[in-house]
Amino acid sequence: MVKYPHIYSNFKQMADIPEEEWLHLEEHLTSQTFKKNDHIIRAGDKTDKFYLIQSGLTRSYYIDNEGKEYNKIFLSDNEIASAYVEILKDIPARLNIQALEKTETVCFSYSVIQELYTRHDCWNQVGRKIAENFFILKEQREYEFLLLDAKDRYQSFLIDYGHLKDRIPQYHIAGYLGITPVSLSRIINQNS
Repeated sequence: MVKYPHIYSNFKQMADIPEEEWLHLEEHLTSQTFKKNDHIIRAGDKTDKFYLIQSGLTRSYYIDNEGKEYNKIFLSDNEIASAYVEILKDIPARLNIQALEKTETVCFSYSVIQELYTRHDCWNQVGRKIAENFFILKEQREYEFLLLDAKDRYQSFLIDYGHLKDRIPQYHIAGYLGITPVSLSRIINQNS
């Protein structure tokens, strides 16, 4: 019997996954809950885990040498949080992933993914779709920072994260946009 039917349903949107393949994956899934402000991954940690968010909200961010934080992405229900590049390169995490509210996840290791790829072609399709999604997000983020001003980046943020904006503190939104909280307040007031 399928233990995570909602997750299975979401994965089946990426590929036709036979139930026996899904049940095999479920043997390797571990539930993990993080309290608000807990770190799922800290920069410098070595990790091989992927965290599928069942409920909650996370931010992935970098810290520069002066201690300033730069938010990379916000993730919520049915999205995967990980230090994906670092896992692929087998190096310690360069980013931090923090729960912004109580966050329930199901995690699995990169070695499980590698094993699944050899079991059934459906997993290759799932892996490709997930990698494509990461690439799209990265490309969009680069475009926004290279070509858009702060006001347009905020509009793009509203398109991508409008459904989450009331759950994300404004100073984190400002950090995501690469501006100060005061500048963000000005932009919000101009839009009102």
